[in-house]
Amino acid sequence: MNFEETEVLYNVYRGILRNNRSFQPGKSTAVEYRMDCPEYADLLKKYPFEKIAGKGTDLQRSIRVLKYLSPKLTHSPWYDGHVDCNALALLDYSLDKPEQGINCLNKAKILEEVCLALGIYARRVRFLPYSPFDFDCHVVTEIYDRSQEKWYMLDPTTNGYLVDEQGTILSLLEARERMADTRFVTYCKATSREKDLQKLYRKNIARTAYYAKNLFRIQVDAVSQFGESGNWLNFPPEHFSIREWSVASAEYRLEMVPAYAKGYADFDEAVQLPRMREAVKRTQSMEEPEAISAAALTEKPIS
Repeated sequence: MNFEETEVLYNVYRGILRNNRSFQPGKSTAVEYRMDCPEYADLLKKYPFEKIAGKGTDLQRSIRVLKYLSPKLTHSPWYDGHVDCNALALLDYSLDKPEQGINCLNKAKILEEVCLALGIYARRVRFLPYSPFDFDCHVVTEIYDRSQEKWYMLDPTTNGYLVDEQGTILSLLEARERMADTRFVTYCKATSREKDLQKLYRKNIARTAYYAKNLFRIQVDAVSQFGESGNWLNFPPEHFSIREWSVASAEYRLEMVPAYAKGYADFDEAVQLPRMREAVKRTQSMEEPEAISAAALTEKPIS
């Protein structure tokens, strides 16, 4: 699509966000940050992240790590999760190994844990689309800069972030609110030297629209730590049922994905289809997940 056609689609996504601006009141719960996991010492001993991060603010150091990691991690949408989800195992498996790609969920986990190891508050954030028939979602890392007392979103899959008209990097929640208000937001690659943000907006409109499409609903790891906590905090819009969405999505995936995915060399039908059938059973029997107050997305982290 050309710029004009893509901008029309972007405006549709912004309209969905505008009509679903408010989140459910939810329970007051804070994300837990474990900054003292013993595995962090092994991570920093094995990989030169302290040198890569260098000195400066939490944001500056995190961006240096982002720019180092992102080009060295190949993307695979059908990665099956067979490697333990922690930075040590994932880096051993995928760093500088293009034949062994991983997905955005695991890339975000690597960046999260490296930042935590460096003493930088970080969390993994998943955001999902309005339609249950959209196979896609995305996962990024947000870091907290103590000097600015502000959250920032960094995307290790695309090696970039979202900025406003001043070039200030945004959190996902800030980007969502600006998109709902049709205020300026554009994707920016971390290595970009383009200073004309309007030009950047036109160049990256498809990527910006992609974020808008997925920013309908947000999830955050309940515990940011070494390895998986196994629990996500949910931030759904008002009058939205995660259970109904999940059932419709799982049933549709089972029906449609095999034909859709035939073009992907790394799609293993014998592995993926049993997982999809199991997902349908799980969602059909699940209860409505508890909603968490959106205040947790902006709070100062406490370890």
